Amino acid sequence: MEITRQDNKAVLRLIEKGIAAGAGKLAKISRTQWEIREILLQAYAKPEDYAELRPPNQYFFGAYCQAEGNMLLSYFSSRSAALITQAFLAGNRGGRQATPQMQELAMAEVSNIVVNAVAGPLADHCGMAFILSAPTSVRGSRADIIKAAFGDFSGTGKIFSARIDMSSKEIAADCTLMLMLDDLMVNRILNAAGGGSEGKQAGRSCDSRLHSIVD
Repeated sequence: MEITRQDNKAVLRLIEKGIAAGAGKLAKISRTQWEIREILLQAYAKPEDYAELRPPNQYFFGAYCQAEGNMLLSYFSSRSAALITQAFLAGNRGGRQATPQMQELAMAEVSNIVVNAVAGPLADHCGMAFILSAPTSVRGSRADIIKAAFGDFSGTGKIFSARIDMSSKEIAADCTLMLMLDDLMVNRILNAAGGGSEGKQAGRSCDSRLHSIVD
C-alpha cells in the first residue's frame, strides 16, 4: 500500500495517546517526568534504517511484544536502565540491589508495562482486541535489538515503523519506543482516523517533533 504524508499524520494522531500513556507509566516507575524528543515515522522500514543512529559501542536493555504479527518494542541505554531499575526495585521489590541479572529482568518488565500502555489506546481507537504476547527480553547493541525485533516480525506486507525517543531531564535518562505495523494494521488505523477539526489540530501540534520518511 502507498503511504502518504497525510497518512503519516493520521497514524501519528492515533498513536499519540498511547505514547502519552507510556510516558505516564515511565513517570510513575521512575518518579520523574518524561518528554518526547522526536518521533520518526517511516514507511517500508528495514532494520538497517535504525541500526547506526547511536554509537555502536552503547549497550541497551529492553523487550518487545507481538500482537497479530505487529511488534511493539521498548529499550533503554545501559545507564538509563540502571537508574530506572533502581527506582523500579525500590518501589516494587523491597529495595533489592540492581544486579546485572535483576536489571535485565526489571527492564523487561518495565518495557512490558510501557508497550502495553501504548497498545491500549491504539486498540481502543481501532475498535479491536490487541492481545500482546509475553515479552521477549533483549539486550545488546542498538543494531542487535533492532535486528531481533525485525527478525520476529510476522505481519502482512511491508513494515510501517514509528520510533519515539523520550527522555527525563531530572535523571538524564532516555527511552526509545518502536511500533512495527503491517499493512493490515495501518489500514485499520487509517480507517479509524477522523478528519475533524480536533484531529487536524492534534496533527498540527506534533509537527515540530515529527520527521517523516515516505518512499
